[in-house]
Amino acid sequence: MVEAKQLLGSSASYIDNLQTAILMLAGDLAVLDLNSAAENMLGMSARQLIGRPIREAWINADEFRERLSSAITDQAALTQHDVLVVTGAAPARTYSCAITPVTVDSHGDCLLIEFTITDASPAMIRDAEMHSLRQVSDGMLRGFAHEVKNPLGGLRGAAQLLERELPSEELREYTSVILSEADRLANLVDRMLARNAAPEMTSLNLHEILDRVHALVSAELPTDVQIYTNYDPSIPEIMGDLELLIQGFLNIVRNAMQALGETGKGGEITLKTRVKRNMTIGTQRHRLVARVDITDTGPGVPTDLQDQIFYPLITGRAEGTGLGLPIAQSLISQQGGLVSFTSRPGRTVFSVYLPITDQN
Repeated sequence: MVEAKQLLGSSASYIDNLQTAILMLAGDLAVLDLNSAAENMLGMSARQLIGRPIREAWINADEFRERLSSAITDQAALTQHDVLVVTGAAPARTYSCAITPVTVDSHGDCLLIEFTITDASPAMIRDAEMHSLRQVSDGMLRGFAHEVKNPLGGLRGAAQLLERELPSEELREYTSVILSEADRLANLVDRMLARNAAPEMTSLNLHEILDRVHALVSAELPTDVQIYTNYDPSIPEIMGDLELLIQGFLNIVRNAMQALGETGKGGEITLKTRVKRNMTIGTQRHRLVARVDITDTGPGVPTDLQDQIFYPLITGRAEGTGLGLPIAQSLISQQGGLVSFTSRPGRTVFSVYLPITDQN
């Protein structure tokens, strides 16, 4: 354990001249001191931050709370690479952090953190920025869910009345689909309105989920649009929430289908699964990850919308609501997953990454 008799500001003036950002945090992650480089990194002055929780400036700091706390508990220094720092003052950046437990007079066990800038891929930065904006998106989506709930009740009631009047069992199969889907959506809406509802994680077969999505969209598929599958049968079961995953994949596939339908030329959608090894999602490193690529041959996402495609109410289609992809991103993220995409005219790929838990 390092003995720190003084805080940064009173120890030596040269610390403020360092280009390395240095933070001193109390055990509850309140800011005790910081140098000028850290002020620039966080976009806030020492006067604004000292005594305040670090998350007020470092928006996604809670993602690293467990690691920071373990450094104090274990009394062991550690180095964490690829730490994404999201602030409200500047674009997200990636740092390597040297975290050292120290003892500060009158403050007890604390943490000294040194941030060194490292290169980050644009995808990592975009993922961090999207993660920090999820709270805003979730609030808008909950408002949307509240507005949907009442019409769903009316839809279900009408389907029940129609089912009683239909003369044959074959026709009643259609109303049965309406009722089951209305119940599933009503349950989904209830969970979207519950702020703290955790996903109901169970062991699931990824390909059975995709087949269910395939069956649901087939009923509304234009005649000139075809859906193909390309599955890797070696993918083991994943841990996930069945309803949330179905809805997330359904929104992405429907988005591809609608993009093809608006061209008037039709096209193809492919659902492809593969295994990816040693991938980091957020701050968590996973040995195995299931990757689902949903590829369409449509016109592609307009260039001016590509940085905003997961924001609520952003859409390039005249009839679009701009809610399908933000909802999908939110539902997948709740389960520790990630949604990314690449797009050019003639080929758009939305990739969904879901951790595979080591059953052993």
